[in-house]
Amino acid sequence: MINKNRAQMCAWTVSRKNVNVLVPVFLLVCFFVSLGFARSAGAQAYPDSSAPAQNSSGSQAPNSGPAPADELRPSYPGEPFNSPPVEATIGPARLRVYGTILFNASFSDTAEVGEEVPLWPLPSSSTVSFPDGTTKPAGQVHDTIFTARQSILGVVLNPAQTPASGWKPAALVEIDFFGTRPVDTNIPQSRVLNQPRLRVAYFQLEKGDFKLVAGQDKIIISPLDPVSLSHVAVPLGFAAGDLFGWLPQVRVDYTHKFASTTTLFQFGVLRPSFSDPRLASSGTQTTTGDLPAVGTSLDSSPGLGERASQPFYQARVAVSHPFRGSTTTVGVGGHYGKERLGAVQEANSWAFAFDLRVPIQRHLIFRAEGYMGSNLIPFGGGVLQGIATVPTAANAPPAPPFTQFRKIGDAGGWGEFTIPVTPRNVFYLGGSTDDPVNKDLLPSSTRQKNSFVWASYFRKLTREVTLGAEWSNWQFHTITFVGTTPAGRSPAYGRGNVVNIALAYQF
Repeated sequence: MINKNRAQMCAWTVSRKNVNVLVPVFLLVCFFVSLGFARSAGAQAYPDSSAPAQNSSGSQAPNSGPAPADELRPSYPGEPFNSPPVEATIGPARLRVYGTILFNASFSDTAEVGEEVPLWPLPSSSTVSFPDGTTKPAGQVHDTIFTARQSILGVVLNPAQTPASGWKPAALVEIDFFGTRPVDTNIPQSRVLNQPRLRVAYFQLEKGDFKLVAGQDKIIISPLDPVSLSHVAVPLGFAAGDLFGWLPQVRVDYTHKFASTTTLFQFGVLRPSFSDPRLASSGTQTTTGDLPAVGTSLDSSPGLGERASQPFYQARVAVSHPFRGSTTTVGVGGHYGKERLGAVQEANSWAFAFDLRVPIQRHLIFRAEGYMGSNLIPFGGGVLQGIATVPTAANAPPAPPFTQFRKIGDAGGWGEFTIPVTPRNVFYLGGSTDDPVNKDLLPSSTRQKNSFVWASYFRKLTREVTLGAEWSNWQFHTITFVGTTPAGRSPAYGRGNVVNIALAYQF
């Protein structure tokens, strides 16, 4: 038995060493293969654009040529070239259609939570069961996944001419195909036949330095995400250091210039949606749960955040200044909200966050975000943990579902270097971590830390087509307890490597 275990450990170690050796070789091979492909397809001259334009949320977006600089523009995953937009003037509006047709091939050397969009590896103590009754350690499971359901389709409406009033209306709607799967046992392709999902849908009114935005958009306090084509349905780093969310909101932006320095002030109220799976199942008209009922479009009961009778409040201030031929931006933001745990008892949610983009030199750009706060599950904080609970014993007489609540404090962040070697060849290196406060955890919330590093290479094959290769290494830790007291890090932790190949056609 001992020899067998040693053999398994040796095989496991060799497997991981092979992955770590093969990844750099793999990236180099992709580079030369794509180089040959591009040459055979015919070289084109592309502008050197290392500083994409910004949309209202601060996301990277391509320049649409002769269009006004202050018009509403879509954001794209990755960093595509500044291609001419697909648009036409129809009556009083300029209609633009945009999208990303995305194919992903993902290969992992362990079982991952999230699969197509890995969030963390399963602990080494976990086992995977098979139909024949056998099991295998999660760290010895190797998954291969192909998917196209992270593809995106959107439309943008801008006025064909500036209205006489000076108020410029614009609107944007964007969907992907990462929605729920249809329930049909007769369709064997049910894993790839997915329903559309609303990502963002908002309109804005802009006049001079003021802008009013209403609809569903990104949260205010976290305007940046790591650049990735492997994670488009959710950002790379979600539940691992990158706060993220699309929420209905009303927001006011005010931009003011002081010589060459630009200051942006943002304030908004957002839907107070927590959706914490630990706090009861779906509710009814007389019971409050924090998750919507499965398979329904009408809610029988709002969530615990909605029952608190006030929205989320978020604000952000950002300062931008020209630097080394590009722009440096530094922003700070804050968040506050509440959820109702009882007729009287409430739990608040708060965060302080910062974001920055610094062009260190022409061929090296640094971007980062960081945060600290409490009860941040609405945005993937705390490794998707907001409130730690102690459930009532199953054999107890009629009693409340939980005997103890504890808000989980959290801190985390990510940093990424962009290395545009040429306009066609761009490398990315980064790291991210999400580190909940140990003393706030309870036996029902054991995720102690989730960290990963990544390296990726993007090759622009044409103006429209990008080849991406990404490697990420994940480290996931849990915690043990004596009763309800944290007793230290569990020796069973998750560690895994994921390689993702992406091909994207963007218009």
